[in-house]
Amino acid sequence: MDIKKERAFLPDTEKMEALTRLSGKIAHDINNILGAIEGYATLAGNSLEGGDPAKEDMGEIRQAVAKAAGLTKQFLVFSGRSGQRKAPCDIGELLAGLPQKAVNGGPAAEIGLAVQPGLPVISADRAGLEQALLNLLANAREALTGGGAIKVRAEAVSLKPSMVRSPAPEQAGAGFVRISVADAGRGIPKENLERLFEPFFSTKEKGKDTGLGLAAVYGIAKYHNGWVEVKSAPGRGSEFSIYLPVVNG
Repeated sequence: MDIKKERAFLPDTEKMEALTRLSGKIAHDINNILGAIEGYATLAGNSLEGGDPAKEDMGEIRQAVAKAAGLTKQFLVFSGRSGQRKAPCDIGELLAGLPQKAVNGGPAAEIGLAVQPGLPVISADRAGLEQALLNLLANAREALTGGGAIKVRAEAVSLKPSMVRSPAPEQAGAGFVRISVADAGRGIPKENLERLFEPFFSTKEKGKDTGLGLAAVYGIAKYHNGWVEVKSAPGRGSEFSIYLPVVNG
């Protein structure tokens, strides 16, 4: 897991900003259409007798709508328009429960936590931030071949203005909590790093991944006026770091 000297990769801000705007607009429009389909399917189903085969068909339509709505929700998370709500958040407490909530399946992995004592409080949407970290843990597990360890670290850092990559740096200050998820897996080829956070980009077999997990991580970090960096090298593992501004930092 010796990738500390690797140069941190940052997503292309202009390209990602264009993608977030487009994704948010598309998701909003699709949700309106899905709402109409759901409503009419419900009305049609309620007007049918219990034994009518078409009633079951209406149920299938509603299930398909729910599945599609789940995808559009991830688009909205990516675009920062998912209705998240911030409140004071204790990062140490949040991280303590992560290993039990990590996605099951895939290679066995030991998750090690290293949390700096007395971390400053951040303002965060707890559920959204937890989902971002679970996405990173799932990504790390899948990168491991034949099992291995994943290290999760949280620490307070103070950055020079030139190092701050917040969407609104004037509101962020210099104090941040950095949460990193590192694995000793197969690593990421350089040509894939540039597209890593794009919606639907995936190197997995077709049908095995929506390609929205890391896009959601990007969107959640951005919503918190933070950002995400990646260090990786083929055969040497990867480290994803989320930077979150502290309250009054």
